[in-house]
Amino acid sequence: MSTGNIIVLNGTSSAGKTTIARELQALLHEPYLLTGIDHFLQQLPRSYFVCSDGVNPLSADGWLLVFRDGELAELPCIGPMGFRVLAGMYAAIGAYVRAGNHAIAEDAIYNAHVLRAAVNALHDLPAYFVGVRCDLAVAMQRERERADRALGGARVFHARVHAHGNYDFEVDSTSATASECAQQIRNWLATAPPPRAFKLLHQIIGAYDG
Repeated sequence: MSTGNIIVLNGTSSAGKTTIARELQALLHEPYLLTGIDHFLQQLPRSYFVCSDGVNPLSADGWLLVFRDGELAELPCIGPMGFRVLAGMYAAIGAYVRAGNHAIAEDAIYNAHVLRAAVNALHDLPAYFVGVRCDLAVAMQRERERADRALGGARVFHARVHAHGNYDFEVDSTSATASECAQQIRNWLATAPPPRAFKLLHQIIGAYDG
């Protein structure tokens, strides 16, 4: 059985990842499952997510979300159960691809332990790591216009999601439409070399651990 491919789209909240992924699904000849962080977190009980003012409480087993003036004020703090969920998410996506299926996964990876989980699960697969860049002001404006989630996510994630600095390919959704970004990815995939970002990150992490 041949292994499928996976395209991981990583970028800040409201950068347009989901819309780009749906456009890309329509362009690719073979069927790709759309999955990722929202897909998994939306299926969890609300008790996994604890809201705080930054003082009480100070921790959570799942996710601690600090709000001030009605906006997310800090990067969500991930507890032990949250890390297990995210490690399981990437392991599940990896298993799906190993069974011969294709997938597009989206995430906003801001935590080094989550990046490690993704790298450990995907580095030995045909996994392309694609950065979705977007100027902060534009992402924040889109976030306000969406009105389907708490404000503040675009701002708190923006500086951290690309900190690892390694991608196979990047698009910029600041002025390009989702359709244009998807077309750029598809055109690149047509002649792309074998993926290397996750393999390189695995080597870096391994060297650091050693």
